[in-house]
Amino acid sequence: MNYANEAQRLRDLGAVGQKLVNRTVRVTRPEISILTVDELLRAKRWQVIFSRALHDGQLTLVDDATHLQQGDLVSLIGTEEEIAEAAAFLGEMTAEHLELDRSKPDFRRVFVSNSQVVGRPLRELQLPQHYGALVTRVRRGDIELLPYGDMPLELGDRVRVVALRERMEEVSEFFGDSYRALSEIDILTFSLGLVLGLALGLVPFPLPGDGTFRLGVAGGPLVTALILGARERTGPLVWNMPYSANLTLRQIGLALFLAGIGTRSGYAFVSALAQRDGVILFAVGALVTCGVAWLTLWIGYKLLRLPMSLLIGVLAGLQTQPAVLAFALEQTKNDAPNVGYATVFPMAMIAKILLAQALALFLR
Repeated sequence: MNYANEAQRLRDLGAVGQKLVNRTVRVTRPEISILTVDELLRAKRWQVIFSRALHDGQLTLVDDATHLQQGDLVSLIGTEEEIAEAAAFLGEMTAEHLELDRSKPDFRRVFVSNSQVVGRPLRELQLPQHYGALVTRVRRGDIELLPYGDMPLELGDRVRVVALRERMEEVSEFFGDSYRALSEIDILTFSLGLVLGLALGLVPFPLPGDGTFRLGVAGGPLVTALILGARERTGPLVWNMPYSANLTLRQIGLALFLAGIGTRSGYAFVSALAQRDGVILFAVGALVTCGVAWLTLWIGYKLLRLPMSLLIGVLAGLQTQPAVLAFALEQTKNDAPNVGYATVFPMAMIAKILLAQALALFLR
């Protein structure tokens, strides 16, 4: 199974990064000067970044209001395919490298650790107007993304910023650029979200026949986290955790989960096997579990034509098993399983909570 090729099909879902390159294009069409760069991007729907331009020997940064002139050299950032399409329209590709000239515009990778920046679209930050700077790449975990106007930044992102050398420190300070801050958890928002989730889990919802159900200590925090995560921020409160802190908590949570299951169920498992019907029960449970897993993968891959890397994440979410997800991530070496897991897990978890209570009520 070629997981790398599958991941390319899921690029729009954020499952894999883009191989971004920097190419220099010479503008040969005089009519290009009529339109601004922003108008060009909107009209042609190019997924590229215009970074620097060389006009009459002067190297400047390109912003949305820039008019390119015939004979200008312009630096484009994007995938090879997108740049080739833009270059064919603008003029011709050249062997020059404007990005290597750091005499005036310079570039730097900075960490996004300032909570005031997080959750706000890049366009809203107005970097060209306030700092004369451009964000040309965003690295999120191990994935590199091409920025766009409506992209919200997250804590832990590394952004490549192009700005005048003398203003680079201002830009770095604006984004925060503190690795230490990214290893910390905002106790206020974390605790507040947990309290809200637990409170929601205790709320009784009426059922027909004078029955009630509750989301419980698992479903309540899950639903609250989904809502707050979608909002990203509420005023000064940022609900998302830094990427590195998130990964650390997930690993610790998985280890505690497996340890808890093992210590609580180990003795009962051995005792059940020792009984007369224990082996039969074990075999039936294994058959049901493996059968449902195989059927899910077969239907999804053969009939629905879904990528296997996405499907194994769906299977992990269907079984609400973070251990299966961890194994899937290790096998695929991309974030496609995370996409499938996040899509299915909330509904699977809530459905189990509701069905268990409904079943108990029915049997009573």
